[in-house]
Amino acid sequence: MKKALISKSALALIIALVLSLVNLPAQAATKSVSMTPIPETLVAGQQVTVSGTTTGSLKGTKVKVQIKVGKKWKTVKTVKSKKKSGKWSATFRATSSTPALSVRALAGSKKTKIQATAVIAPLNIVARGPGSRILGVDLSRWQSSAQPVDFNKMAAAGVAFAFIKGSDGLLTEDALAVPHVIKWAPEAKAAGILVGYYHFARIPVTVVPEEIVASAQAQAAQAAARLAELGGYDDRTLPYVLDIEGVNSTITDEMVTLWTTTWLDEMQLATSRAPVVYSYRSFLQDRLLQSAVTKDKLRNYHLWLAQPGNPAKASVKVGQGLKKGKPCYETAWKQSDCSYVWTFWQYTSKGDREKYGIPWSPSVGSCPTGVSLCFPGKGTGRNHLDLNVFNGTAADLTALVNGSWIRSPLEYR
Repeated sequence: MKKALISKSALALIIALVLSLVNLPAQAATKSVSMTPIPETLVAGQQVTVSGTTTGSLKGTKVKVQIKVGKKWKTVKTVKSKKKSGKWSATFRATSSTPALSVRALAGSKKTKIQATAVIAPLNIVARGPGSRILGVDLSRWQSSAQPVDFNKMAAAGVAFAFIKGSDGLLTEDALAVPHVIKWAPEAKAAGILVGYYHFARIPVTVVPEEIVASAQAQAAQAAARLAELGGYDDRTLPYVLDIEGVNSTITDEMVTLWTTTWLDEMQLATSRAPVVYSYRSFLQDRLLQSAVTKDKLRNYHLWLAQPGNPAKASVKVGQGLKKGKPCYETAWKQSDCSYVWTFWQYTSKGDREKYGIPWSPSVGSCPTGVSLCFPGKGTGRNHLDLNVFNGTAADLTALVNGSWIRSPLEYR
């Protein structure tokens, strides 16, 4: 009996069919969609471009970029991947601030891994303070409570910047400051508020210069480490501040000056940014040496001056006194005509906490009607908040943030 023969063409067809069946699962397994990483932080209104690749049968198909709104996914952009390469790209806008925005890409039945990012509010640098100046606050544990600070309300009330106590030379006080600054700084930045940190100086009682220098160096290192812990300098962080006040009266002016200039030098060396000096008029006059060398040194630093007064009144002059015969406080920041070269002015300690989103507790009686941030109990009253104004424009404040605005003795007259 003769064997049946298969033609070459039929054999080739059979082989091709078998191979296609063998490769089918592998081809199906390569069907996928990918998406590039999105930034860790976005600004509301910012355009975001993402891209990726589709593979297998998803090449040339529609790709949907989706964000999660509540419990549902919403498509914000639909594009088509390239037929040959499978590559795709899409641009969408982050429309509103939220602590966590979830984003994914979808092609057919395939989805990318969900990526999460924070969307923060745009900066709120508008001159809404008294005297048509840019407004700010400064905060410490004395503004804390069991209730959260509402930084969105603070920003809506016109606050553009907030200084928060970041460190303290007394370790027990430093430990109390840490939880608040770690919580508040990112919340304030997310609300569109610029943030700065300040170090409360603790000068040891000694007449030994080496001990003074060692103390200043240690506290500068402490502040620099705290700045790093808080994320360092970014596009929403003001220069670190030295809060120098209330020094023991037995410490000589020479030792106070040595400690201050050492801290400033060490902090600038560690962070590559000149710090800001905070104090009040009489301290700067009476406790820091008034030599030409010291003045030229201190004039390289921005001044944040504490002085009660109304910035809206033309009669109130920053740095000047009201006593007859002694109109000027003699400090490094005074000019020949008695005017001051200043950057920030803390003009009151009696700001309205309710207005600026900070909870308060009347020590006596219950909460009045028409308020939302009063919580009965013994605590700090409503009008207990430091308010400040900035001496410059929004562009000046931005320059201070990015480090391009530097003080110099040459600008004094």
